[in-house]
Amino acid sequence: MEREHVSSASVAIKASSTAVWGALVSAAAAKRYFFGAKVDSDWAEGSPITFTGEFRGNAYREKGTILRCSPEKMLQYSHWSDLEGLPDLPENYRNWTFRIAPEGTGVLLSVTEDNIPTEAKRARSDEFWPGVLSTIKEIVESESKA
Repeated sequence: MEREHVSSASVAIKASSTAVWGALVSAAAAKRYFFGAKVDSDWAEGSPITFTGEFRGNAYREKGTILRCSPEKMLQYSHWSDLEGLPDLPENYRNWTFRIAPEGTGVLLSVTEDNIPTEAKRARSDEFWPGVLSTIKEIVESESKA
């Protein structure tokens, strides 16, 4: 099976890289931008990351490993979801990479998801990520004004 489908999105945020990074690694913020999921990790490279919650009345547990963590610059982790219906095998994990780069008076936050198994699932990711980034932007910009 070919697995080279990639999804990416980005958003400009009028805030510091410190503020954006804080949202990426905050369980409270993640619960808002990941649609109610409880995210748990210590964010150290090699550590586990878990996402638990409910979707359409069904409990789910997603998991991965922190692959790279460069505070205020980049966060990358693997991600596997039991909702996908694929076995929990290394080849079924996607990689989610968040990058923070200076832009104008703020930053550009971008995300790339790779190892997506099908074009249809890539299209679904293309719909998912702009909403996540938009919510991160709202969280960070509202907290920066407070």
